Amino acid sequence: MKKIDPNWTIYQALQKFPEIEDVLYEIGFEGVKNPIMKNTHAKIMTLKKGIEFLKVDKAKMKEKLNSIGFDIDI
Repeated sequence: MKKIDPNWTIYQALQKFPEIEDVLYEIGFEGVKNPIMKNTHAKIMTLKKGIEFLKVDKAKMKEKLNSIGFDIDI
């Protein structure tokens, strides 16, 4: 299982693991599909802060990421 650090910026996570983009989008990180947002806001917003700001269901996020071979400690 590949580890994702919740303290990474969204940009860092997508650079390291581009295959998580669809999962992030599905759970509420809609900006990941917007090239402008991905190259600006995503460079300063951490996954952890994004989860809090968007009120993402942590269990759902963990489950979806696990289903594609990733783990995140949130």
